[in-house]
Amino acid sequence: MKDSLFIEICRNEYHALIQMLQKEINLCSDDLWNKEIDEPPFWQQVYHTIYYLDFYLGDNSKKRPERFTVKENLNEKMEETLSKQELLKYLADIEKKCDIVLENMTTKKLEGKNSYFWTGPTLAHRLIYNIRHSQHHIGRLNSILRRHMGDASKWIITSKD
Repeated sequence: MKDSLFIEICRNEYHALIQMLQKEINLCSDDLWNKEIDEPPFWQQVYHTIYYLDFYLGDNSKKRPERFTVKENLNEKMEETLSKQELLKYLADIEKKCDIVLENMTTKKLEGKNSYFWTGPTLAHRLIYNIRHSQHHIGRLNSILRRHMGDASKWIITSKD
């Protein structure tokens, strides 16, 4: 497969998942945003998804994003509740970061050693792992919206949808 095709596929998939996450944030009611039912609050799951999207787009597995002071562990209760606006802004910034990462991609980088060893041997593996991780949580968020609000974001096939 040509690198340009792989990068274009990644760009499309990243933009589609970001659009789905934006829709989910906007769909969530104010009541559900910080409600603890039988799992972490909706906002915390959104934050976790964006945080790791940011982390896996980074270039150093030892460096954690420092956007907010809350913990990245989904199972730890957070004291500070982040607003929809804060998380939408964070997500918009990560979308720009994603574009920069993909614009600067080369064959050498794609095939190069991956310091995030648990995601696969190359950066190309990590890019796909990141998409899979994000979609896992987007599905979970959609399930919460469907169960508690009777609505969820629609699947985005291409980022142009």
